[in-house]
Amino acid sequence: MTIIPELQSPQDASQAAPPGFLKETGLVTKIENGIAWVNTENKLSCSSCQVESTCGNGILEKYLAGKVFISKLDNLLNAKVGDRVDIIIPISSVTKAAFVAYTIPLLGLFVGAIAANQLFDNEIVVIFMSLLGFVCGLLITHSYNSKVAFDKDYVPKMIAKHSSGFSPSEFESIRVKNLS
Repeated sequence: MTIIPELQSPQDASQAAPPGFLKETGLVTKIENGIAWVNTENKLSCSSCQVESTCGNGILEKYLAGKVFISKLDNLLNAKVGDRVDIIIPISSVTKAAFVAYTIPLLGLFVGAIAANQLFDNEIVVIFMSLLGFVCGLLITHSYNSKVAFDKDYVPKMIAKHSSGFSPSEFESIRVKNLS
């Protein structure tokens, strides 16, 4: 197992995430110009929760169950195709991104509705302006995402490499769709 220097020992990398970080294990499926394509599966702990069927995360987990997410990461550990790697991302970055993704479009919807309600006495116009506000919120969110996409605080990092025993030829037939 290879570990980045910031971690104290192999136990740190193989056990829990460093404080303030989320950790996930993924599989390297492609190496291209020093960039590793790491596939991770959606995993939430919703299945053990009592309110899974009514919670937004539980419903989302059912939709995303089995989905594979692809991250393009700097190959800091010289991982090879077939290696399992541990990746981390700051919790604060995930929280900020989730806040922007959920709040800004909703805020646009409400601002559009309130402004239209104050200016016009037509329900159709209020609905249209609400939708327009929502779309503006989505565009602002997209702009924010483009702005922070390569910010070091928002890009996951490899912290440990585990050989998995797979040969690179086993991954030649895998076709991955880039979700970015």
